[in-house]
Amino acid sequence: MRFLRHSSGAAAPAALAALLVLVGPFTPARAAEDIPALSPRVSDQRVATIPVEGMARLSCAASIKRAVRNVDGVTGAEIDFVGRTLRVTYAAGRPLLLSRVRTAISGVGYTPGDPVMAP
Repeated sequence: MRFLRHSSGAAAPAALAALLVLVGPFTPARAAEDIPALSPRVSDQRVATIPVEGMARLSCAASIKRAVRNVDGVTGAEIDFVGRTLRVTYAAGRPLLLSRVRTAISGVGYTPGDPVMAP
């Protein structure tokens, strides 16, 4: 965007007004007390890391991730290919969920280790 300049080198008021319309008015950062608290849904999540044996290619990781995300109650699944682990996020209060996750991993041909719960 080109600005019209006064002889003093300052941007013309019309150009500044047009920029303000495009960008919007400046608003100061919100105070910490103005930021809403985390929803109860976020705080009701648990995280576990499960070692997985047999991952040799990225396609292996994609298969595991897809299978685990299809387990009812799982809200997220991320693979650490280098560390050969799966980080699964799930709804709290689902005690049998991790056994179903391990079954899903076995179902696509890989060997799950024992889950390690995040603090």
